[in-house]
Amino acid sequence: MIHGEHLAKDLRRDHGFVHVGRTKDGQAVIMRKGTRWTVVPLRLLTQEAVDTIKAQAGISLV
Repeated sequence: MIHGEHLAKDLRRDHGFVHVGRTKDGQAVIMRKGTRWTVVPLRLLTQEAVDTIKAQAGISLV
């Protein structure tokens, strides 16, 4: 399991995503890269959830 904060840092560092802001309730981070947008929940995530978020963000899974 990985925390959403760590996933957001990985997306920013390794994949060039930019932190845009947080949701109104503060429970998720909004990120973008070009025309791609993704929302990363700030809680513990299963590997399946991480893979889903990365796939929706357009990051190929090896």
